[in-house]
Amino acid sequence: MKIKIFVAFILTLASNTVIADDYVVEVHGLVCSFCAQGVIKNVSKLPFIDQSRFTKGVKVEIEDQKVTISVKSGERPDIDGLFEAIRSGGYEPIEVWVVQSDGELTKVER
Repeated sequence: MKIKIFVAFILTLASNTVIADDYVVEVHGLVCSFCAQGVIKNVSKLPFIDQSRFTKGVKVEIEDQKVTISVKSGERPDIDGLFEAIRSGGYEPIEVWVVQSDGELTKVER
């Protein structure tokens, strides 16, 4: 049993996607509150989004062209699915960062 837990822990550490609560995505093309509503609508449908935070789990900052998502505790976001949800609204996701417990951002490599 201990070996299985250790292997699961190592696999989690080796994964490209970090488990955290919030992620920030740089998104080009966001220029108005109508844009923000479309992004919120598309992204909030993703199964890993914690809809209890922000607006249905999504916060859009038009001025900074950033989208912050809240991820359900213990879950990993599907970055490709997230990017596709953003693209489906006509916007271009550029980079994604995980928000560390100290508030620092760390770029997520895809």
